[in-house]
Amino acid sequence: MTTTRTLAVALTVTALTSGAALAQTYTTPDGCSYTRAQAPGYPATWHLIINPERVGLPTPTARCAAML
Repeated sequence: MTTTRTLAVALTVTALTSGAALAQTYTTPDGCSYTRAQAPGYPATWHLIINPERVGLPTPTARCAAML
C-alpha cells in the first residue's frame, strides 16, 4: 500500500470506531452495552456487545439480555 492509501484507511477506521460506533450504542443503567442493527425494510434491533471494554464502554454489573 502507498503511504497516502494507508493514511486514508487509518482515518476511515478511526472515524468509524469513534463517531459512528458511539452513535449506535446504548448502555443500560446496569452497564449492559448494545449496538443497533437494522436491515432494509425491518425495524431496528439492539444486540449485546460481548466485550464492551475493548471499545471504551463500561463493564456490565449485571447479567445482560442478548437482545433488546
